[in-house]
Amino acid sequence: MVIADPDADLRRRSPWRVLVPVLLFAVVVLAATVVAASSGDRQSGRLVFMAGLGLLALWAIVDGLLRLFGRHTFLGTGRGLDRLFGVVQVVVALGAVGALLPNSERFLGYLNGLVTGGA
Repeated sequence: MVIADPDADLRRRSPWRVLVPVLLFAVVVLAATVVAASSGDRQSGRLVFMAGLGLLALWAIVDGLLRLFGRHTFLGTGRGLDRLFGVVQVVVALGAVGALLPNSERFLGYLNGLVTGGA
């Protein structure tokens, strides 16, 4: 009987995966800058920035909850001390979502204006 190596999946994972959130943040900043520069309105760029941060925070909440319950996730292993880091990740991301919540209605209004052509 062959016993499967429980760490085989972890050794196949790329250590570069931790840079993906940073790269996504850079994309959010770039998109917000482009929107602000092309529209001439800094508020629209601010709204895109806040919405992008909100999406990243939601991803962090889901990832942290899965780590808390022992699942292998994008950012962690879900074993041992990594479960505690998942809890910390969820708490910080919930704080970010709570801080960005007031901007969500304005962002949806901005998107509606883009879709309807400003009418």
